[in-house]
Order: sequence, then structure tokens, then C-alpha cells
Amino acid sequence: MNETFLNLPTVDTSVTTTHPAYAPTPSIPRLLAELVSEEFFARYAAVRGDAEAFHPDYLADRRRTALLLRAVIADLVALADPADAHHAAQAAAAANAVRRADRERLLPAPDARAWLRDRYQEHLENDSSAHPPNCPGGCRGAGWVVKPIVWQDDGVPLHAEPVDCLRGEADDPHADDCLRCFGTGRRYDADRREYSLCFAYTPDPAYAPAPPGSAPAFDEAPF
Repeated sequence: MNETFLNLPTVDTSVTTTHPAYAPTPSIPRLLAELVSEEFFARYAAVRGDAEAFHPDYLADRRRTALLLRAVIADLVALADPADAHHAAQAAAAANAVRRADRERLLPAPDARAWLRDRYQEHLENDSSAHPPNCPGGCRGAGWVVKPIVWQDDGVPLHAEPVDCLRGEADDPHADDCLRCFGTGRRYDADRREYSLCFAYTPDPAYAPAPPGSAPAFDEAPF
């Protein structure tokens, strides 16, 4: 691995800046956590001396994913300050490092960064098998976790099912105009006296925000 692409600039990871180049914009703290995970498993066999315990393709994928994560972090840093040519050059070089690992020809800086964003969405966001073995979401690389989806009205879980792993990040809350859950994320069944997870956000076209203090009880979080 070429250490040239490891010298990334210092960045404040306490806040994630949303940028239209990524949809959704990945959080840098999450990327850093996954990068450490990928590097650990990529180097584990060499440190322990038991490479035969891991398939070569598995180790190669861990190293390649680590390169991709480094490039995305560099690209996000560059996007935060578009006027900084140095950060932009670092991001393009990191993106081309991934292409070099894929045995593909190098691209001009803007094209390399555009290719990187598409590849990140394809490989890390849309491919559940790309989750690292110690994924922050707790899926252990499976891409899914078992979580409660039905609760009693007092909050006691009743039923759990496999759901997509969110890599340790909170699920996007539904807006207040959701006809199913009114923004709570859970639907109430009065006959069974239980809540169930609201999977589909269904906006109300006639919705008008209620004045402060006038929201009905079902607009409040169930528990």
C-alpha cells in the first residue's frame, strides 16, 4: 500500500457536512471506524502469521476497501473547501490509487473523483456484503441485524425480524406529515394495543404543521 495516500489533512469529525456529491453524505467518523476495521482484518493474517486461515480474495477485498474508504474521506475533506487545490489533488490521487488497485487506467482529477463517488455508492452503500466484519451496526459483515419491529403499548418488544444494517447510524426519522406514524416512526394498532415499526414514509399532501402545544397525543413518541 502506497503510504503517499495515507497523509490526510486534519478534519473536525464532530460534524458531518451534507454535500450533493454524495446522497446521502457519509459521516467521516463512521468512515474512520470502518477504515480501522478493514485495515485490522487486512493485516491480521500477516501479523499472526496464519494467512492460510483467510482466503486470498477476502484479504485483497479488505485492502481494496481500505483504499476506497481513504479516498472517500479525502474527497469529503476536499469538498468542504473547494478552493483548496492541495486537498483536491490529494482526493484525486487517492481515487486513482483505488483504480490502480483495480488495474484500471488512471483518470484526470475531476473524472477520478466522480468515478470514486459512483463506486462508493455502488460498493459500500448498496452492497450489504461490503459491511466490515466488525461493522459499527453490529451485523458482523452480514449487512442485516435482528431488531424488534413490534412493541406492546408500554414499550415491551413482542416481535423481532432481520432489518438492513445502518452501519451504526440512526435511521432517518419520518416527517410529521407521515400518514402512518405522524413522525414517531411507529404505528399504533388500537385493537391489539401495540406499536409496529413504520417502514414506509407516506406524506400527507394536505398536511399543515400544528401550532406549538396543540399537537394531538398520537403525534408524541409512544415510549
